[in-house]
Amino acid sequence: MGKNPSKIIEPDNELMKRVARGDDDAFRTLFERHYRLAYSVIYRQLGVASEAEDLVQEAFLRVYRAAPKYEPTAKFSTWLYTVVTNLCLNYKRDKARDRLRLVSGNDDEGGNPLEQLAQDDTPEHDALDQIERTRKVREAIAELPENQRLALILSRYEDKSYEEVAEILKTTVAAVKSLTSRARETLREKLTKFFEQAD
Repeated sequence: MGKNPSKIIEPDNELMKRVARGDDDAFRTLFERHYRLAYSVIYRQLGVASEAEDLVQEAFLRVYRAAPKYEPTAKFSTWLYTVVTNLCLNYKRDKARDRLRLVSGNDDEGGNPLEQLAQDDTPEHDALDQIERTRKVREAIAELPENQRLALILSRYEDKSYEEVAEILKTTVAAVKSLTSRARETLREKLTKFFEQAD
């Protein structure tokens, strides 16, 4: 009955042990428990529902395959965020042309939730056409370096602590604070410049 004090004991990690033994019910429970979280993170990074759905399936396939080697040294949800984030980064590198389609505003899903990230940083301007404003916000966010955008999404939109974001992005808390600060400043500069030009 030897317990390893370095291991974190939580229900999700116990479920992963059962998945490693081939317990499909345990995997189904994990999937149902964390599906919405995984989908939310992926959708907010990609902005396209159909692609987010595909990547959620891929993420949980990776979870299933990783179960035999899984070491519960962190919360399962934090580990899952890492899996999902890496999957999104790889996907966007492989699908660089898709970003142009997103930036062009041709998404039929009813708008990109990433736009909402910039709303607090967007000065009010009554004379600015709403469609043009939406397009410029989209462009500004899409042009952020990947790590800045991810840090901003996870800390502001997913309500993750700086410590959790640092673990997910495999960096330091100081680096995360710097990334989010630079991201906000970049958005503010680009969008303010645009609004001034629109006068």
